[in-house]
Amino acid sequence: MTFEEALVAPGRKVLVSGTQVKEGKRALVIFSLSSDGAKEIAARRVPEGDHDALKADLTARGLALGETDSSCDFVWATTADGIDVYDSKRKVFEAAGDRATLVDGTVVPRADFARVMTYVSEDYIHRGVKAALRSGKEVELVPEISLSAMGDPAYTRNELLWETGWTSTIGIAIATWAGTGFDNGIL
Repeated sequence: MTFEEALVAPGRKVLVSGTQVKEGKRALVIFSLSSDGAKEIAARRVPEGDHDALKADLTARGLALGETDSSCDFVWATTADGIDVYDSKRKVFEAAGDRATLVDGTVVPRADFARVMTYVSEDYIHRGVKAALRSGKEVELVPEISLSAMGDPAYTRNELLWETGWTSTIGIAIATWAGTGFDNGIL
């Protein structure tokens, strides 16, 4: 699908701008976001000199900005009153207004958030973003299971740090929405 076709395609869409410049070009990708997850619907590598102008044109024509990280399956977008996180199969997390909705449908009021943090299990397989609630309970907000950590006996902390940069970005956005502090439990 071309960018022009993606712009008129139905549904919510976000534009993700690549950060790496390769051979003088940088990627721009349009994702469709729905209850069925984030799906790439258009992509183009554009000359670095044209990147900012095309990005500005596409956002002026109605595309919201989103983010992703090449080391994970998540696409996220901040909204006027929160943040939405998708993987390739579903919406994983939504913070909007005065409540957050988790992947299992659990609703957590914003006032219940005491702290937002990143976490990782001792074996590096389970990682993500969780919240400590005022009740003392902890809830996973954006969890991930790493197949690379699971399948590689030589998996090290270096790989962990490379693969979990997204946790801080999403965690800080959720903490900002919740009006709480943020702790990086992975570093």
